[in-house]
Amino acid sequence: MEQPNIFDYATSELSQDAFLCYLLAFGKEQYKKDFPKEYTIAHKFLAKCGIEKTEEILSIERQVEHIDVLIVTASHILIIEDKTYTNEHDDQIIRYVKNIRSNDKKFSGDKKIKVCYFKTGDYVKGYVPSAEQKVLSKKDCCSLKRDDMLELLENDYSCNLIFENFYKRLNSVKERIKACDDKDIYTWNTEKWFDYLYNALQGHNFNIGWVHNARGGFYGCWFDWHNVTGGEDYKQIEISFADGNTSQVKMCYKFSGKNKETTLNSNSLIKELQKKTIAKGFNASNRKGKTTTYAYKVASNINDIQNFINNAS
Repeated sequence: MEQPNIFDYATSELSQDAFLCYLLAFGKEQYKKDFPKEYTIAHKFLAKCGIEKTEEILSIERQVEHIDVLIVTASHILIIEDKTYTNEHDDQIIRYVKNIRSNDKKFSGDKKIKVCYFKTGDYVKGYVPSAEQKVLSKKDCCSLKRDDMLELLENDYSCNLIFENFYKRLNSVKERIKACDDKDIYTWNTEKWFDYLYNALQGHNFNIGWVHNARGGFYGCWFDWHNVTGGEDYKQIEISFADGNTSQVKMCYKFSGKNKETTLNSNSLIKELQKKTIAKGFNASNRKGKTTTYAYKVASNINDIQNFINNAS
């Protein structure tokens, strides 16, 4: 009989914080003898973050200096920024590093700082410090996602019921994605769409996220931006859902000006772009604003989407 899984109920990032603290607590020397498998898993996690497996874990704290999880080892401070379906914002990790370095009373100034961007939900890009490289170098950052945790736990998760629950929760997402393989796209769930788009758009400049609107919102995917006179031309895929399944997949060509006036004054350019896309079988659209959809088409199958992604604008 399948037992209840605590992570079916503890779904917040705070619950995931608690799990990470629990897992890493087994990495303390006092648990090495009686919990050898848990101890090994904790130190394998450190190794994935660029810290030697043999390094002793001294302390584990939550919500220190607004940091989700803070691990102090013999020679490192590990900052874990824990995300499920949200993303890093406002250079928050850079701020955390600065705060740690300025707090010499609490943290030894000679310890090396590492950062783990931990994301088990939908995943676009790993964390790379976009500003102030001298504060945090790329080599001191790692990004761990759902598959990394499944790999970490897959051989020994049964040693611990909480580890097993966490593994099964993550693996259930993987199984839901796999269950959509070779099925009509209008049966796909949100997780399958994210996985498909993430893989199909490798090599493209892209972003994926949820867009809220009065009709309930949609999953948006934006890619292939091109600078044109007065703004940018780009593609957008809009995926709407009803009762957990896909209800519409809309492929759009968009123009975005610096402001609404710029877009309104770009009618001749938009008409020219529109003419090219109509020739490809798209429908004309004239939704105006700072951003305008000038052509669209509803996808019938996966080939429609793949062609939309691969064909040049």
